[in-house]
Amino acid sequence: MKKLLGIVVLGLVLSGNGHTESVDFAVNISEPGSINSILGSDLTIEILDPGSISSILGDAETWKIVGACSNVPNLTVEILDPGSISSILGDAKQIKITDNSILSADKTICITNAKDLNVETLKLLRLID
Repeated sequence: MKKLLGIVVLGLVLSGNGHTESVDFAVNISEPGSINSILGSDLTIEILDPGSISSILGDAETWKIVGACSNVPNLTVEILDPGSISSILGDAKQIKITDNSILSADKTICITNAKDLNVETLKLLRLID
């Protein structure tokens, strides 16, 4: 009886309510004009508006942002302003942000410095409404 009870308790402990999701990249967002931006980022992106023609017809990569994380960043990303010259010239990788759990994203990422970002950037990344 004690053995059975031990197995049940162990099963409950191991199953837990914790939910973890593996990520492809732990991303540090570099704000334009910041020291990270001046030193250079690993990737420059333009986040597309979901309703734009570029988003619908373009060859953009889809990212699912699962939220903030405490991981060590393995990618530093600078987000371009859509009106910037680099954006107009197409120098940046085009990204669509999705929160659709049915359709799979190309990459699943978390943001390592979410607490340091301004409200506009958090909204752009769909971390807040």
